[in-house]
Amino acid sequence: MIMPTRNHLLSSILALSGLISACQSPSDDAPTLESDIKRVIQQTLDNMVFVKGGSFIMGDFGKLERNSDGSQFLAHWSSDKDDDFLHRVTLDSFSINKYEVTWEEFDTFSRATNRPIFKEGKRFHRPNIPAYMPNWYEAKAFCDWLAKQSGLAFDMPTEAQWEYAARSRGLNVPFGTNDGMIDRNGSNIKGWHVSQKHPVRGDFYPSNPLGLHHISGNVPEYTKDWYAEGYYQHSPEQNPQGPDTGQKKVIRGGSNASSSRFTLTIRRDSVEPDKADYVGLRCVVNIKKRIN
Repeated sequence: MIMPTRNHLLSSILALSGLISACQSPSDDAPTLESDIKRVIQQTLDNMVFVKGGSFIMGDFGKLERNSDGSQFLAHWSSDKDDDFLHRVTLDSFSINKYEVTWEEFDTFSRATNRPIFKEGKRFHRPNIPAYMPNWYEAKAFCDWLAKQSGLAFDMPTEAQWEYAARSRGLNVPFGTNDGMIDRNGSNIKGWHVSQKHPVRGDFYPSNPLGLHHISGNVPEYTKDWYAEGYYQHSPEQNPQGPDTGQKKVIRGGSNASSSRFTLTIRRDSVEPDKADYVGLRCVVNIKKRIN
């Protein structure tokens, strides 16, 4: 039998060491899925805005205009009819995302739950840009995943919660901008910035007075509610959840490509829940106290 030489033994040790290193997990400075999940959960918690509960009049509150004879009349902001019926809504306190869910956050969720990376809108697929959800069900799954990871009552916002927050706790403001109106410095509205042809990072424009960025414009946002045109006429006052069933889900807020008519805080829109329609998301935590 031929005995291995010292060089042969050294070569074998080095080869075995290489195999072991190849099988080991990435080094500490390399990103891992576990660290990505922890980062996403923490930044989500850090970026929640507390919304103290209260009552407001939901719907198109209108604006005073003058007739040719000088008399005043109340004109609608919206040209739609489904937001005309004004009704009182009372909500419990909750917290809501300061920013729309980003591709970094949604892609981490997809990897963590063994979903394929959604490539719709891939030209704008950047870590800090708002994500388009594959559909309403996947958006709901993302909020449910946050709940499981954090142990907190994460969910999609109801339509009433969304409007209450967009209007900075029910103020009569038509736009979710820094001053409630359209201006060149505080509005993510088509036309003000020639270069703004696609969704932008979360802090590109100033927040509304409550602290929420781009709740008018950037990407439309899903809510939890089924859509019904006449729902406002029989909505319960306390924490309304929308109709029990329906064909479409309510979306709110308009996009970067929307004119001001479509980015009103009171305007309702709807999409089929199982279809991708370039809609984004921000989640809420249904706890009556601050979480950060």
